Amino acid sequence: MDYFLNIVGQENAVRLLKKAIELQNVSHAYIFLGPAGTGKMLCALAFAYTLIHQEDEKAPLYFREKAHPDILIIEKAENRSMISKDQIKQMESWFSLKPYRSKHRIVIIRDCHLMTLEAANAVLKILEEPPEYGIIILISERNSLLETILSRCQLVRFSAVPDSVIEKFLVDRGIDHAEACRVSRLGQGSISNALRFASEENFQEIWESAFKIVEDLLGDEVIEVFNAAEKMEKAPLLLGSMLETILRDICVYKETGDEKLADIPENIKLAGLVKGTSTNRIREAVTKINLLKTYYDRNINSLLISINISYEIWSALK
Repeated sequence: MDYFLNIVGQENAVRLLKKAIELQNVSHAYIFLGPAGTGKMLCALAFAYTLIHQEDEKAPLYFREKAHPDILIIEKAENRSMISKDQIKQMESWFSLKPYRSKHRIVIIRDCHLMTLEAANAVLKILEEPPEYGIIILISERNSLLETILSRCQLVRFSAVPDSVIEKFLVDRGIDHAEACRVSRLGQGSISNALRFASEENFQEIWESAFKIVEDLLGDEVIEVFNAAEKMEKAPLLLGSMLETILRDICVYKETGDEKLADIPENIKLAGLVKGTSTNRIREAVTKINLLKTYYDRNINSLLISINISYEIWSALK
């Protein structure tokens, strides 16, 4: 059984991990590093399942229920913004027990860039003296972990998935080609975001709303920032990605004058309404919006995030 079969656009990472299992040269710790939605968690599960299945022939029965006793997943609790030291202590206790059904015990820490400093130090302590049967997979969107942790792990890089690969992935799942083309660009290298956007029933209505938000933010009144933020609340992440794409297209067109370089051709109409603004300022806004969007999946007031995104657009277009 090939557990890596459904991982798209990460051939180098898959090849490296399969080779490690084949040669029985598995590290005690890995860091899967790359943008959100690029298959890091899927790859971590595929790696864990492949390794455990080799050692436990009945493992698939447990995998189906996500209940194999030798695999532990640690992630941020829904009502928390960070991974706590107590959660890592749970891993320490879990590792004190030997494997039940296989030769390894595998812990996957999802979004480990959200660990508190105390939690990170607790992970470091385990990495310094790992059990011989233990494997830790740290999954991170940002290269912000302690150097002492990085130095004790094998790095596996994940890259943004090309638009063409995401588009084919969506079309193969029955999504209309024109919609798949647009959604793949809005996904910005993230298959999970593209799938989320493709399932949005009011996609066209939301797109028209994004266009109108930028038109309104071309005005001088700061009240439009708050009006825009309220409109974003109906689909914050999708609208944030749409607004980011619109700004990027405006910037590219103003710099090159080439309509073919726009991700979404309709955005050229808005580019013509933007007068005398600095493309450098627009690029700065795109970078900040890209960062601000990552906070939508955390336990943070979404309206506050949307206000910040709206303000970045409003000030960039002045």
